[in-house]
Amino acid sequence: MSHEFLLLSLLFLLPGGVIWLARPDLRPLMKRMALASLPFAATERLFYPRYWAPKFLFDLADRIGFGIEDVLFVVGLSGFSSTVYAVVFRRAPVPCAAQGAPRARPWFGAGAGARPWLRAATVIALALAAAGALAAAGVPVLYAAVAAMTAFAAALVGARRDLLVPGLLGALLSAALYLGLCLVFAALVPGVFERTWRPSVLLPGRALLGVPLDEVLYGLGAGFAATVFPAWAFGFGYGRAGSDGD
Repeated sequence: MSHEFLLLSLLFLLPGGVIWLARPDLRPLMKRMALASLPFAATERLFYPRYWAPKFLFDLADRIGFGIEDVLFVVGLSGFSSTVYAVVFRRAPVPCAAQGAPRARPWFGAGAGARPWLRAATVIALALAAAGALAAAGVPVLYAAVAAMTAFAAALVGARRDLLVPGLLGALLSAALYLGLCLVFAALVPGVFERTWRPSVLLPGRALLGVPLDEVLYGLGAGFAATVFPAWAFGFGYGRAGSDGD
């Protein structure tokens, strides 16, 4: 198959599509995270071709640094990584005041009264800058991305300690779902990881059921960040689904 990344991106849209249909209460969160994820599509220029070398529609990665596939991928990943914890544990976003969660302290120049999207944009910009700086310093790009996501999410947990358990569980669930999607991908396109992915630098030749451990690690970091970040930025906690957090 000549467009493996397109297939992978479409697969990553499926869980979010199911959650969208099954949990209408999570749709506002999914919309916010889809929008927040878009800047990360442009980070493909850091990954291609150093980490992998798939073929892109219209050769856009060679022309502008990222492709249509990247947009689909980050939207799909944000859709399930930000909601899988809520789905599995029957939780829903509730205002912090309703749940009794502490208000966010003023991190990164955005105080508790700051506009939510300003808070979100500040963290996104700093995380992207940190990942780029780590990659420029010679840290392998995937590990730079995971380190930036995890570090900033951990800092947000310092402001909202009620998000620690949801973040950790969201990380594990996202990694499991990420692995499952990669296994489906590998079954549909045999040998794709061997052909398209570059050998890991820190985990050479290491795989879980044939999927590079690097990818599982990325799913873990994405799940942690996507569970913690929107709750901090938009001022909600995770209460029982169908309740007001009582």
